[in-house]
Amino acid sequence: MNEYERLARWYTWVTWFGIFLNMLFVVPLVFAPQFILDLLALHLEPVLWARISGMLLSIISAFYIPASLDLKRYRIHAWLAIFPSRAFGSTFFILAVFVYGYPLGYLPIAFVDLSIGAIQLVILLNIQRVEQGVPQFRRLMNVGILAAVLVFMVGSTAWYTLFREVPQKLSNDSIEEYFKYGSIGAENQNGLPYWIWQVLPRMFPEYLPGPGGYASLGLPWEQGREMPIGFSKKTIGFDRVAFNCAFCHTAMVRTSASEVVPTIYLGGPSHTFNALAFERFLFNCASDPRFTADRILAAIDQVAKLSILDKLLYRFAFIPATKKALLKQKADFAWTNTRPDWGRGRIDPFNPVKVAILANVNPQVSIGNTIGNADMVPIWNMRPREGMAYHWDGLNTDLTEVVRSSAIGDGATPKSIPLKDLQRLQNWMMDLQPPKYPFLDTVDKELADRGEGIYREQCASCHAFGGEKTGQVLPASEVGTDPHRAEMWTSDAAQAYNDYSKGYPWTFHHFRSTNGYVNVPLDAVWIRAPYLHNGSVPSLTDLLEPPANRPKIFYRGYDVYDSKKMGFVSEGKEAERAGFRYDTSLPGNSNQGHLWGTELSPEEKKALIEYLKTL
Repeated sequence: MNEYERLARWYTWVTWFGIFLNMLFVVPLVFAPQFILDLLALHLEPVLWARISGMLLSIISAFYIPASLDLKRYRIHAWLAIFPSRAFGSTFFILAVFVYGYPLGYLPIAFVDLSIGAIQLVILLNIQRVEQGVPQFRRLMNVGILAAVLVFMVGSTAWYTLFREVPQKLSNDSIEEYFKYGSIGAENQNGLPYWIWQVLPRMFPEYLPGPGGYASLGLPWEQGREMPIGFSKKTIGFDRVAFNCAFCHTAMVRTSASEVVPTIYLGGPSHTFNALAFERFLFNCASDPRFTADRILAAIDQVAKLSILDKLLYRFAFIPATKKALLKQKADFAWTNTRPDWGRGRIDPFNPVKVAILANVNPQVSIGNTIGNADMVPIWNMRPREGMAYHWDGLNTDLTEVVRSSAIGDGATPKSIPLKDLQRLQNWMMDLQPPKYPFLDTVDKELADRGEGIYREQCASCHAFGGEKTGQVLPASEVGTDPHRAEMWTSDAAQAYNDYSKGYPWTFHHFRSTNGYVNVPLDAVWIRAPYLHNGSVPSLTDLLEPPANRPKIFYRGYDVYDSKKMGFVSEGKEAERAGFRYDTSLPGNSNQGHLWGTELSPEEKKALIEYLKTL
């Protein structure tokens, strides 16, 4: 057998193998279209189109047969089988997936055409070489063609499935929609694969506070939405889930226990949400021996049909990588086990930043024995706050830096942080109006007028817009409240955050350590319960009592409002069931301090509270 005959035989084998592969698509497309559509995770309506495409593919396959029987006589068929048939077919489906966003299930069709066409091309070029007497070294070109095709298929698939970033599509373009579900850049480095995130509550309900999946953590969930407010879903290779600003800044309120659906207040403090319980839920899932590819894929299969390639990626890449990342994060969060729990409505926002970010800037930055537990804060009405200090301890005075560093603290990276979107969000925060007291029609106007005078005398200099000390930091020793939060943020940590931005087109300059607490304005003070920076006093009525008379133990996180005491219901069976047991004797939980107003008479306190309802 001479070289031409050997190459012709190879061409015949490759062509018939290609026809065989085509038939693997043709038969189910014609006779069981739904089967192959489900297998490749494709959606095609009506199914008749799938049958027609199968019939068309069978006709095209028949066109390949003549050249496989007599290559010399039907050489033109051989070339047409490559150009345009295989080349155009592969190009069409590759563009459909990579450029126009069609499902990944179309790639196997493209790669069959591409690989068979490339091999046929190499064989025909070699036949031409033999017929024209070209030297053997041209074989290097053949190897190069096949290698290039292989690299392209592997590389493009890897890029598409792991790194391709698709602009997020929300249900509308409003800033409110972005605040609730938009990406702040956290998915790139900290995003969970969507389908793993989706099935974990079904697989491990025992690690959640109660029934209801993620909603049991106290997250607001709008009817008909696929995830709670505060989570974003973005495609970066694959669908990923991360949290955003609304995670900590969305309040839920019911005016009575009989009210079924709570009112959601965007920009308010998330007093019901237990952030640490969410983290520990993920850690417990990853530590459970049932966190295996077989079990997770079985759970996913109950709610979604993944393509074969997606299943392989989840089995061998996404699930093992997710488990490894969560176990590492569990180790990084081990320090929380030696501190009082954050509980509902509280978070330690900066000790995690020390571990994940600042220690890499300056190894001297550490958590040590500090406790940074603090109440979540509202982010509305920022325009009159310009020039004031931000965060409970006033650690920064520049709102742009606060917004950007908050995104970084939530998982964004210097490269993934969406500066334009965050600026748009910041602009919205400037004029977002605080919510009015829901029982405003019950306010005693005469009593409130008397209370206004008391407020002007006792409170306005520190808490009214335009007040002499409003928005400024008072030393912790003067305020007298629990000092742990102020002591947590050291000068080394502040300098490390300022240094973190070096080398990027945006910078941090305003981080500082204050060892004190900010006199915050009291707009919509009604919804900010529990009070003080650590949320240690359940109501305004309790706050105006001497510390010795304030509740020592109460339950925080219940969403029913107590209009008599001006706070959320914090005792009783329902509060105990839904809330977090707060013990003021624990480190960082003290309810001492802030003695202003405690010496007022009962009548004066009542009048003052009546006025505070109107703010």
